[in-house]
Amino acid sequence: MEHGHTPRALVRDPGKATRVLEKLGVAAGDVEFVRGDMLDAGAVAEALDGCDAAIHAAAAIGVTGGAGDVVEANVTGTRNVVGGAVAAGLAPVVHVSTIGVFVPPSAPVITADAPLASPRTDYGRSKIAAERYARGLQDDGAPVTIVYPGGVFGPDQPVLDALPEGLAGALSLAWPLPGGGVSVLDVRDLAEALARAAESRQGPSRWVLGGHYLTWPRLAALCDRLTGVRPRGFRVPSAVMLGLGSALDAAKRVRPFGYPLTRDAAEFMVTLVPTDDRPILDALDLTLRPVQDTVADGLRWLAASGHLSPRRAGRLAPAEAPPDPTLLQRTLGPVFHRVSGAPWFAKVGPRIVPPVDRTLSRLTGGRFLIGQALVPSLVLTATGAVSGRPRRTPLACLPEPDGGWLVVGSNFGREKHPAWTGNLLKTPEAEVAFRGRNVPVKAHLLDDAEREEVWPRLVQVWPVYDRYVERAGRQLRIFRLTPR
Repeated sequence: MEHGHTPRALVRDPGKATRVLEKLGVAAGDVEFVRGDMLDAGAVAEALDGCDAAIHAAAAIGVTGGAGDVVEANVTGTRNVVGGAVAAGLAPVVHVSTIGVFVPPSAPVITADAPLASPRTDYGRSKIAAERYARGLQDDGAPVTIVYPGGVFGPDQPVLDALPEGLAGALSLAWPLPGGGVSVLDVRDLAEALARAAESRQGPSRWVLGGHYLTWPRLAALCDRLTGVRPRGFRVPSAVMLGLGSALDAAKRVRPFGYPLTRDAAEFMVTLVPTDDRPILDALDLTLRPVQDTVADGLRWLAASGHLSPRRAGRLAPAEAPPDPTLLQRTLGPVFHRVSGAPWFAKVGPRIVPPVDRTLSRLTGGRFLIGQALVPSLVLTATGAVSGRPRRTPLACLPEPDGGWLVVGSNFGREKHPAWTGNLLKTPEAEVAFRGRNVPVKAHLLDDAEREEVWPRLVQVWPVYDRYVERAGRQLRIFRLTPR
């Protein structure tokens, strides 16, 4: 928009896209949305109709976790979007690839002419297949521009990509420091590069945009300097790192857990080399932000969005960050987690905890609940779906930076959804009592993409949710309660 264009976006959920853009200061009417999926050729054609240029930036990812059926998603999506744009006569057509198609690298510096890798995983093979398709269009003279970004980092990312996910895990748990390094690219610089690429008339072209290359010890030292908190880093040989990634992959197949290191991520970590970004920087007259600005803004955002604890974020933690765990939480928390996750507690807990919490809330003006010593808690007053009368329910919650809350319909791991979730589905307007104040709220049931984004934060606050999912055999409803 700053370049004088009227953008149109193909999105699966216009409502979610509107909320994401509003957080970035983009008004709802500034972007035209077409509802659809990149796998739907008809929806793609509708989105392309009347456009001058196109940017294909969607992909199923799988570097630090399960990839699913990414081959079909990434290859078919590229054929529909890039191939459809070329067939419709758009120019240029920008295809966003990744420097991962060159990893492990064959030279000390990655260039756009480097040979493609031969990956083992479905994710890697899908990116290579999409790359070969886009290059085939270039060979036929189509005005396709391929951009190869490095590790994208910075503030306000709607999806936790590989680099921010890895940094959050390394700073929170332990940070192995092998050989190799990482290319850090500011998400804002990538956005500017793609906007300028969509205006260029370069013809078929390929540009590497890795960003700033840092060895892992240098990145850890930078995080230490910015946060004032020394990471729990330890040097590890590259061969050991690869073995550790394989071992963690095997362990996750037995019992899934959230640590982001995998064999694929380990190979990327230990073999990556710097990239030659001069061609794209010169062609688009682009200057990258200093890497310390990118890392500082990215860590600040990770802390504000709940992906990184205030204690590990140090001086970059938000001013209104929740307090660190108390001695009571650290000592009794694991015991209470085991009790709460036990099958027998699903029968006893609902008869004891809610009535006692309702009484305590009434007597203390909403300032104290049983579980509040261990986890943030609130009392939700919603309108009964059948009775139409106010129904008060004590709930564990996750406070959000914007003043709202996330609540989960766990029902102590029982098979049925709790009644309060049905009440909110019928009447989203409700009230929250939290730490002595009453706040009118509106409830929003999260969709699958939103659930995926918030679930790691919820489990970090209350690890028992994972056991509730296994025992209940249903998808737990998650609501965002936004102040009205």
